Amino acid sequence: MVSKVKSEENIPSLYDTFSLLEGVLDPVIVVAQERTIIYANTAAEQALENLKVNENLSISLRHPEILQSVDAVLGGEDEKLGEITFTSPIPRTFEFQVKMINIFVEEQGLAMLAMRDITYLKSADQMRQDFVANVSHELRSPISSLVGIIETLQGSASKDPVSQKKFLKIMSEEAARMSRLIDDLLSLSRVEVTEHVPPDEKIKLPDIVGSAVEILRGIANKKNMTIRFEEKSELFEILGDQDELMEVFQNLIDNGIKYGDENSEIEISIEKVDRVPETDMPGVCISFKNKGDGIDEEHLPRLTERFYRADKARSRNTGGTGLGLAIVKHIVSRHRGHLAIESFPGDTTTVSVFLPLYLK
Repeated sequence: MVSKVKSEENIPSLYDTFSLLEGVLDPVIVVAQERTIIYANTAAEQALENLKVNENLSISLRHPEILQSVDAVLGGEDEKLGEITFTSPIPRTFEFQVKMINIFVEEQGLAMLAMRDITYLKSADQMRQDFVANVSHELRSPISSLVGIIETLQGSASKDPVSQKKFLKIMSEEAARMSRLIDDLLSLSRVEVTEHVPPDEKIKLPDIVGSAVEILRGIANKKNMTIRFEEKSELFEILGDQDELMEVFQNLIDNGIKYGDENSEIEISIEKVDRVPETDMPGVCISFKNKGDGIDEEHLPRLTERFYRADKARSRNTGGTGLGLAIVKHIVSRHRGHLAIESFPGDTTTVSVFLPLYLK
């Protein structure tokens, strides 16, 4: 709204002009001399809880850079630009622009302060930088190893068949590790591109879970592990992407094998639930439970971050890239589902995938 500012004849024109700003989604504030707020759109009132028309801007916006910029524009400068960060109630970053506008109250100009929330952009940019740094780090290790081995094979081991065989084995392992990393990077990129588009293929979940179990049963047998999955007669139909869900289930079973104890059992269950967490939709829960070292509670919230490993050495030794659960999280998100992880150190870990049921 626009309050009365000294001169009555200015009020209709101010109303007509500033009412157009109500449809702007970014915060906009119009300030007169001495920093008096004469207008704030709805977005500004929502962003700054204590903002009040007719009060001094410094009461609700105690940020020196913005106040100095407003003073400078009211003092005659045409425009000031900047960036500020609010730390409470939650961290947010805004770009701002202060500009003189051609509206005058008692022959004195007004300054318009426009703000744009760039918190998401800042976060995305930081994630991109971290991602590039992590990829570089992950690739540097096997490449350095390969370069070192090649130099050794060209030098001291050039005429030693035993050493050559040992080093060629290591080269094969490092090359396979890079191949897995690149495959997972491509998979993650593909999933992120389509995450906003919900899948529409009608799928019977037990069939996919059963196929994933059969594919990985042979690997489990090598550790004398068993996979127990009792298929149910219920169809448990959902709308999904069969290939992506197969990737999720294979990934979770594979993790259970990698981090489970030898001679132990992986339990897989599928049950109907009243609702998918954080939604009102009825759903189905597919749980994967294994017995092993477990995961400390402090690591649980970060397990789905790219390249995050609770036990870095063990993850690399088992062939992990640190991207598996990130891929799982994005696929589950695309299916409008929910991922939950529960673990007890020295005992069991259970990963549960909740997916909305297809309602005919």
